[in-house]
Amino acid sequence: MTPDVDAVQRALHDHIVKEILLRKAPLAPDEDLFAGGSGFDSMSLTRVLVFIEQRFGVKIPDEEVDLDEVSTVERMARFVAGRIAAARG
Repeated sequence: MTPDVDAVQRALHDHIVKEILLRKAPLAPDEDLFAGGSGFDSMSLTRVLVFIEQRFGVKIPDEEVDLDEVSTVERMARFVAGRIAAARG
């Protein structure tokens, strides 16, 4: 069963906006999370990886993360959905 990428994206977006960036403004799906001044950094990514494990039941070790694959919420959602699908076999 393939995970719903849109549902993964919504969950990631909401978590990043409310728990990581602590802002009210929405985050565009293609907005670069690591762009200067965004407030998102490597520690933020680690916190998101913990959220992914808790929410979706899939562990993604830091060393397996390519920053290009998680630089936006949209890319991160596709990456996570792929990992979920792989874990489910």
